Order: sequence, then C-alpha cells, then structure tokens
Amino acid sequence: NRAFTEQVKEYKDLILSEKPYLSLIIKRFIFLTGTALAAPLIPLYLVRVVHASDGWISIINTVQTAVLVVGYFVWTRQSRKHGPSKVLIWTSLGVALYPLAMSFSHSTLQITAFAGMAGIFQAGLDLVFFDELMRTVPVGYSAIFVSFAQSIQYLSSVFAPVIGTTIGDTYGLGVGLMISAAFRLLGFFLFLWPTLKQRLSDKKIVA
Repeated sequence: NRAFTEQVKEYKDLILSEKPYLSLIIKRFIFLTGTALAAPLIPLYLVRVVHASDGWISIINTVQTAVLVVGYFVWTRQSRKHGPSKVLIWTSLGVALYPLAMSFSHSTLQITAFAGMAGIFQAGLDLVFFDELMRTVPVGYSAIFVSFAQSIQYLSSVFAPVIGTTIGDTYGLGVGLMISAAFRLLGFFLFLWPTLKQRLSDKKIVA
C-alpha cells in the first residue's frame, strides 16, 4: 500500500510539473464540457421545440456524420499547411457556434445546414485534439498522461449531460444550448489566447 501511495504521489507530482499539459487539458475539459452539456439537449430540442419528424432527425444526423469524411480531407491539408494549433482554433470556433445557432432556429432545413457545417469543423477538431495533446506529453510517459487526460474527459461526459438536462428542464432547452455554446466559446478563447498574447507582444516590440 505504501509503495502504491508513493507511486501515485510520484505520478501526481510528474503531471503537475508539466504546465503546458495541464493548461491544455483544462482548456480541453472546458470545451468538452460544453459539448457534453448539449448531447442530451439537441435531440430534445429537435423533438420538443422544432417538432422535427423522425425523417428530418435522421437526415440531420446523417448529414452531420457524412460530412466528417469531407472534413478530414480538408483539415488534414490545412493542418499540414498552417499547423495543428491554428486548425484547433478555427475548428473549435466552428463547433462552438453550432448550439448557439441552433438555439435561435426552428427550421429543420437551417438546422440541417448548421449540423453539416458543425460536422466539417468537428472532423478537424477530432483530427488535431490528440496531436496537440501528444505535443505536451513528455517522452516515455505517454500512457500515464493520455490515460489521465481521458479520465478527465470521461468525468465531463458523465456529469455534464445530467447538468445540461437539468438546465434544459428548469430554464428551457434553448437556454441550455446557449450555455453549452458559452462553455465552448470560452474553450475557444482559451485556445486562441496564446496566439493573441504573442501578437500583442510582437506589436509592443515593433512599437
């Protein structure tokens, strides 16, 4: 038991010492919490608010899934050309705007278009999220760091949908979608901040 406790403490100290890694998983946790919040709200919104038929719900889900293939091709090229960090910024913004746009629409056609755009951005986000994570992981400890990041993600996926449903039942599904978008936009801004900070620093140097 003592050996196990010491090993846990060693891993804890190791993880806490990696500031870039901690920064990324905190940002990732915030963004993915916004995603998990909306998971139960989107189908409920389509049924209760938009009154979408089973056919339209099937079309929306099919479109969002089908465009992932296109998105992977698009964002793979963009990642090679501009780097995964920029792709992470662009795609996180696109995905963040999806629940916000949906919360203002009662049109199944519009929501289908929103879902298609979100699917394209989601493909890019899936593509670079893991790459960005691995860039912050020290060599030789990938299993520990990746498993910890996945544990944090699972924590969000367990509790956030329950919170999202509670918000939707209490304040309305549209409000729940807006709060989901707010979490995602906060995550986007946190991803963007290092780039903005660098540009501001460069301007001061030039001035």
